[in-house]
Amino acid sequence: MKYQTLLVKKSGNMATVTLNRPEILNALNAQMMLELKDLFAEIRADQNTRFVIFTGAGRAFSCGVEFTKKAVDERYVRPELANERLWQLFGHDFMHTMESLEQVTIAAINGACVGAGLCLAMNCDFRIASKNAIFGVPEANLGIFYTWGATPRLVALVGPAKAKELVMTGDNIGAREALSIGLVNKVVPSEQLMSSCKELVNKIAAKGPLAIRISKKIINAASLAKMADLYPCEPELVERLMLSKEVEEGVQAFIKKRPPQFSDRK
Repeated sequence: MKYQTLLVKKSGNMATVTLNRPEILNALNAQMMLELKDLFAEIRADQNTRFVIFTGAGRAFSCGVEFTKKAVDERYVRPELANERLWQLFGHDFMHTMESLEQVTIAAINGACVGAGLCLAMNCDFRIASKNAIFGVPEANLGIFYTWGATPRLVALVGPAKAKELVMTGDNIGAREALSIGLVNKVVPSEQLMSSCKELVNKIAAKGPLAIRISKKIINAASLAKMADLYPCEPELVERLMLSKEVEEGVQAFIKKRPPQFSDRK
């Protein structure tokens, strides 16, 4: 299958998936999300591929969801994404499908990895970052919270205190701090990023394939046991939030590159 926003290369037991919108730091739009979902279905049926490395073209992994008017308008014309509740349901399904792939997945994080881009990385079994990688959750700057079930996934990785700091301040952190809090598994020089990922692939490939597959499922089940509780309620919360003036102000401020001016009223 050919994709317009992704580059997919398969070699032996490994596939490399490159988010390919480098001109806008691999921002996620509806087309890329739908292509990724199609790719997950393709990979799920591919019994020859045991490992998948996700990375980004250019100088970023992904800067998150594209918030331009064009990107939003393009999403709304798709029936399955026609309103915020459906977009959130799609996001939850997308996250679950990605993290449930039977292949071992690795995020090779080059540069910015924020917002929805961090969602993609957190869905992977392993995260290896280059020294110049940057991580952040800027959603509160836009007047929204970290959706798609991403908040509990972040808590599972870094703990509640650090998750609150990242989500509530919107501050970015560097690769070394990400390593120290458990957000990534390893930090390497930029030129060694892909070779380090392949080194990990080779190490795991030497183990029993069935044991690895079952281990992934057991660990996921243990760490994400309560995730299903969010599926029915988070889309409803987001739909309510999107009716508020806060999101309108946050998005407009982002587009116009100015500080948002939120009301102090609770």
